Amino acid sequence: MLVYFAVGVQLSYVKGFYFAFLFSTMQLTVYQVNRRKLIPLLFEQNRQRFYFVNIILVLGICLASLLIDRQITALEENSAPRTNPSIIFPLFLHSILCLVALWVSITEYLTDKEEQSKTKIEELIRDKAVSDLKFLKMQINPHFLFNALNNIYTMSYIGDKSAHEKIARLSDMLRYVLYECESELIPLIKEIEYIESYIDFQQLKTEEPQNISFHYQVEKENCLVAPMLLIPFVENAFKHSKIEKFKGGFVNISLIQSKDKLIFELKNSYPIEEHVPRSTIKSSGIGIKNVENRLKLLYPGKHHMNIESSGNIYRVNMELDINGTSRKKI
Repeated sequence: MLVYFAVGVQLSYVKGFYFAFLFSTMQLTVYQVNRRKLIPLLFEQNRQRFYFVNIILVLGICLASLLIDRQITALEENSAPRTNPSIIFPLFLHSILCLVALWVSITEYLTDKEEQSKTKIEELIRDKAVSDLKFLKMQINPHFLFNALNNIYTMSYIGDKSAHEKIARLSDMLRYVLYECESELIPLIKEIEYIESYIDFQQLKTEEPQNISFHYQVEKENCLVAPMLLIPFVENAFKHSKIEKFKGGFVNISLIQSKDKLIFELKNSYPIEEHVPRSTIKSSGIGIKNVENRLKLLYPGKHHMNIESSGNIYRVNMELDINGTSRKKI
């Protein structure tokens, strides 16, 4: 309205108010009719009908404004309206103003739709990340639980004093998986404690010490990561290494957190009978696949992972950029 008033005021203040009111009313009418009625009803369903109705709307508004303009001009001249006024330029000008309002309404609608789509996609991404995590939690290895409980029972039966400690440790593991992992981010040390407990129970399967090593180095005690990113790889290593049966079996785990980097390396034996084609290694295991999907969602462009098999050895190398992780949402 200020623009139109500024243009008209060069002739007179009356013209300024007249242009501001007339042109702004034209544009507001086109905008509101489209945003409230035509776009929701016709834009997505029937584009041809939408544009046809808008042509009728614009022409009707332009003709109505020209009629008003002629009446105002006649009153100013204190005479009857001219019989042959030129309407080409006024019609062209009014049509341009109405089309601008139409363009604004369509642009605003498409912008809002794009924002809604982005919001919906983000919600779907979060839902998928949460569902993947819940699926991982449901995948608590029943064989591991059975073996752990069976070993604890045996220890209690023979009077091993450490049986109570093992019960408390298994309880902490279950509490971590079922409750603490509900958080969007968890302290890295919690994941480390779970891995240590898992290894401890694996050691109970055999009387002799197994060839297992777990080395970790954490620079920041308050370092946060998304939950259950490492555990599926550890479980997978023990599953395929056959460490309790295979004499040369081993599992070596290394975890180093330095500055904004988290480096996880895992290497385990891979007996001949366990071999599968290399092309299927990365896709094997639903748990591993879910972790890969979660990494893509939670650390886009901030992670690198390589899984390979060479001879009788299976390797996992993963590097995460955890800078700003505390601000992420699952």
